[in-house]
Amino acid sequence: MMPNFNHHIHIQEAVLTREEKAILRVRLRTHMREEQSFSASAQFSLASFFYSLRVVALGFASVVFVTGGISYAAERALPGDMLYTVKIEVNERLRGWTAISQEAQAEWSIAQTGRRLEEVERLVVGGSGLDDATRDQMVSQVEKSANEAGKAIAELKTERIEVAAGTNSRLESSLRIHERALMQVAEEREDLSSQIHVILETVRRKAASVSEIRQEIEKEIDAKDSSGSDGKDIEATTTDISVDKKLQESATTTAL
Repeated sequence: MMPNFNHHIHIQEAVLTREEKAILRVRLRTHMREEQSFSASAQFSLASFFYSLRVVALGFASVVFVTGGISYAAERALPGDMLYTVKIEVNERLRGWTAISQEAQAEWSIAQTGRRLEEVERLVVGGSGLDDATRDQMVSQVEKSANEAGKAIAELKTERIEVAAGTNSRLESSLRIHERALMQVAEEREDLSSQIHVILETVRRKAASVSEIRQEIEKEIDAKDSSGSDGKDIEATTTDISVDKKLQESATTTAL
């Protein structure tokens, strides 16, 4: 069947009314405002994030700078100074935590002993002097650090006796050096001589004890060398017991 071309199809032109045009304009403007608001909000959020990050970084850097400066300044503090507590309770505790091995613990205890005695010398020579409370405090701390060094050396001796011997010798050397320094200071400061001699006697007693331990360790090393290092030699065993006994006596004396 052939199509009827004579049939006219009327197509009505689509025309928006005035109300529809107004509604469309309102929706378009609303959409544009929402897009602009979202873009501005995203930019603001990103800027706020980076600003906050800068503030946090600056604050952290300030804390590190301030605390680092305080920690550094505290290293020169003496008993009675405002920063002395920072030196003892912060700086030295942190250093003590980093001493993991027995050898490191012994070396740090030796260093602490020397630090306390240096503080005494500085107090007497150019500091505020040495009253009874400070004297007793320094005696207690010297004995404590020296005993901790002795304990670490005793533990080290069971596995690395040669290293223990060297560490013990360094402790003895440090005590002897400060003994001579305190003797000289006591002569120069007769007004503080009695206070200095209390600390000096503590140093002498600890040095003598450490010296005896060193000699016993050296005997044990010689005995082990002569017996072929088999660990069964009676003399070596007896010497080992003697060293342990002296270390225990040293710790007990200080505790009393």
